[in-house]
Amino acid sequence: MSLFNQYKKTYQEGKTLPQNFYTDENIFSEEMKSVYFQQWLMVDHVSRIKEPGNYFVFEAEKESIIIIRGRDNEIRAFYNVCTHRGSRICLDEEGSKNLLVCPYHAWSFSSEGKLKAARHMPDDFVKEDYGLKKCHLQIFEGLIFINLSMDTPMDFDEFIAPLKEIISFHNTGRSKIVSRKKYPTKANFKLVLENFQECYHCSNAHPEFSAVHEKDWVYTMGAGLGTAPEKDTEEYLKKISPWLEDCKKKGIPSETYLETEDGLKQGLNRYVDRTPIGNGHLSQTKSGKPASKLMGKFKDFDGGLSQVSFNPFSCCYFTNDFGVMFVFKPNSTLESEVELIWLVNEDAKEGHDFNVDDITFIWDVTTQEDTMIIENNQKGLLSQSFTPGVLSENESAVTYFYNWYFTNMQLPSS
Repeated sequence: MSLFNQYKKTYQEGKTLPQNFYTDENIFSEEMKSVYFQQWLMVDHVSRIKEPGNYFVFEAEKESIIIIRGRDNEIRAFYNVCTHRGSRICLDEEGSKNLLVCPYHAWSFSSEGKLKAARHMPDDFVKEDYGLKKCHLQIFEGLIFINLSMDTPMDFDEFIAPLKEIISFHNTGRSKIVSRKKYPTKANFKLVLENFQECYHCSNAHPEFSAVHEKDWVYTMGAGLGTAPEKDTEEYLKKISPWLEDCKKKGIPSETYLETEDGLKQGLNRYVDRTPIGNGHLSQTKSGKPASKLMGKFKDFDGGLSQVSFNPFSCCYFTNDFGVMFVFKPNSTLESEVELIWLVNEDAKEGHDFNVDDITFIWDVTTQEDTMIIENNQKGLLSQSFTPGVLSENESAVTYFYNWYFTNMQLPSS
């Protein structure tokens, strides 16, 4: 019996996972292959690499991926591994290069991944056989996705289909990055993701976030539809139904998407909803006032918030005037990283149309608070006294997350 199956036998639905799931390095290694490497992961936005030769390096667990714009203007992804003896090639997080030159023996590669020079090689050496190894990459509306599977991943068009309408309406393809922040977190990645699956902690741990949103929204929709008792959720949805009807009349996509049964069996976990921020607020800012000019296809401010989740590792929140990309990265058994990337209309001008601090405030302070509570959670979980606790009615999405996780861990290898 595998370690995973051995540990799973001790899991009780309605409780948190047993301790070993958060501490065992062998389980972590298996999770990377069976769960993380199988996902289409949103990693960044194309405005980060505007010109040919611009690149950045995406790192998670043991993998390092070079994402670079070629001389033909096409964006590609390559493993940051020299095909000579395996050295890392790009040592800086980002930059611009005409050639990617390995710092070990100076093998050089074009921005299209072709080997250009390798000194003193045998006569029968064929340069064309030693280009950089490709990583699966797709771009939708300016959002860059990679898949770390060494096999053929799920068809991207099929994967993105239920999420296309809302993303296209916000027109992320015509936006630009105005800020990015990283939050190293000394905790297992599952604790990071679990925290994002529930808002049971929000009123206590996130006073700034909770002040911006209506109390009923925090309780019923803060972690998505179905995470509060059904009666309370129905009352909230009835309350906002005139607002949703108005969105429909204006042609603003506001339908909730919950993953289908077939999708769940394939290990998918996609989600979309759109709701009012509440409290008369027009944007997700400290004051509730707009932070930038309108984004996408909006003609006026309606105070709406779109939540789009590609999978537990990748999601976006969009107001009428800005977007936040959330990138959750597992680095080791007890180390993770959360990266936030803020987007605005590509024509918006800093100091005239927007102030960066207004745009970043809510999610920056909230993520700092999350980092602290997650790290405290991990510290307590390492105690010999820890036993799985009972989940509240407001944490049902954590059980949903566990079921998604178990499905992926048990799917046959592609």
